[in-house]
Amino acid sequence: MLRKASAFMIISLLGIFSTADLRAVTYEIVIYGGGPQAVSAALTAVSSSRQADVLMIVPERQLGSTMTAGRQNLFDVNYHKPSSLPPGLPADYAGSQGGSLYRFVKALGAVFAPSEMEAYFVRETKASGRIRVLYETDITQADLKENAASIQELHFRKIRKDPEDGRYRFSGAASSSVQAEVFIDASETGRLLRLTGAGYTTGREDTGKDQLQMVATLMYKVKGVDAYAAIAPNKTANGVAYSTRGSFQFWGGREVYTIPEILAYDRNSPYFRLKAYNAGEDGYSHVGADTGKTPFWLNHMIIYKVDGRKMWRDRELDNGLYPESPELDPEEARELAVQELKTPEYWEMIRKLPGFANVEPVLENGEPAVGEILYLRETIHACNKPGAPAAHALTEADVMKGGQEFYDRRIGVGFYNFDSNTYQKQEALTNPLHEPWYVPYEVLRTPYVDNLLLPGYAANIDSYSWSAMRVYPNLIMLGDAAGAAAALAADRRMELGRPDMGLLQNVLLQHQAILEK
Repeated sequence: MLRKASAFMIISLLGIFSTADLRAVTYEIVIYGGGPQAVSAALTAVSSSRQADVLMIVPERQLGSTMTAGRQNLFDVNYHKPSSLPPGLPADYAGSQGGSLYRFVKALGAVFAPSEMEAYFVRETKASGRIRVLYETDITQADLKENAASIQELHFRKIRKDPEDGRYRFSGAASSSVQAEVFIDASETGRLLRLTGAGYTTGREDTGKDQLQMVATLMYKVKGVDAYAAIAPNKTANGVAYSTRGSFQFWGGREVYTIPEILAYDRNSPYFRLKAYNAGEDGYSHVGADTGKTPFWLNHMIIYKVDGRKMWRDRELDNGLYPESPELDPEEARELAVQELKTPEYWEMIRKLPGFANVEPVLENGEPAVGEILYLRETIHACNKPGAPAAHALTEADVMKGGQEFYDRRIGVGFYNFDSNTYQKQEALTNPLHEPWYVPYEVLRTPYVDNLLLPGYAANIDSYSWSAMRVYPNLIMLGDAAGAAAALAADRRMELGRPDMGLLQNVLLQHQAILEK
């Protein structure tokens, strides 16, 4: 349904974060979020613009978001040989997306150590000379211009992690503000879109069922796994692979659907279920390594009933931004999951999986090594007219037809399976796709705010299509397109509301973006 910022929300925020005595800084482009799609947007923007400076506002303490702070260290690449490659890509390149994804994977590998990605992103953003990053900072208010069609000023404030409970709270420091030509919500929460009051749907609300969001995951680190024994029972569905950098990954674990103890756990736990896993090495061991000595980040535990819009710091301030939903906020859910990992019963249970007989948790300061944040798969979706047919710019029908009608307005190619990992227990949604699809420029836009682009979770995409678009190769492609469009708008070469698609596509091709299936 259509949501606008309530009077209570605006008044309470003004009272808490008064900035009347502070002067707003000015940038050409402001990006909210620090994930790979935010980094790709920033790097593409500065390399596409003659002079634009970029400010990144990042809630986490590092760039990379889910892939670094969350330890989700796999790119989830679906390989497809495009019919035509842009100049600069190798002739044998088989990725569905090029551009920043090509450069990121070349530097890091398709599976990587999160610390390596963090360091790489820092080097790349610093080397640009025109990107400033504010870490552990969150936005608090978006002021719209008088016509309410564009953002005039964005307010932000430092946050700090409480050493006692690990939750982020707003610090006592005064808030600041920034003005810009273009704003980009590249976050996993869609918080900037929400602050503008623009229309959106939550989770699968567009289906008419409920506002549930896809399950979340807490990544945790393990050792003692025999990867080759793990995949042996079903080599058709399971597999192992080394990246070009020598990092190792494996996938399997479909025995979770047959082992009685695991089935009982899934039935009896109100929040947790074990899924078939993906495991990515925390390092670069190279071919022939003993996997039993290799630490892996495991994508295995899924968590139901999590609302990714919720932030504990908003609840404490009672600022009108904490949704009144029965679901857990991500910090609460993470705490429950960590407690689960501390029980001997949990490890006894997963040791029944093939290859996991000697698995142990990796400990840091006596605690299980886990992601600092959850791996969220969904939050909100910008929409054009809630409740109407074709309320979103990309729908299930569009994806199933290959998006051919979007060819003239394409900003890239999407490719993955429809795969939500479910919303509720006893549900399933995995429908493999065999062909990629064209993605239209309009997925980056909301009709309610002229100077806002959306390459993050709040992209203008329906929930079913989102289950295929949600992986980072697709999001990085959206980040490239948003960065290029923002640069052209900042340089007065294009209006975001009336894009010159030929110009935008040419800029994307110069950055090795793939525009042909």
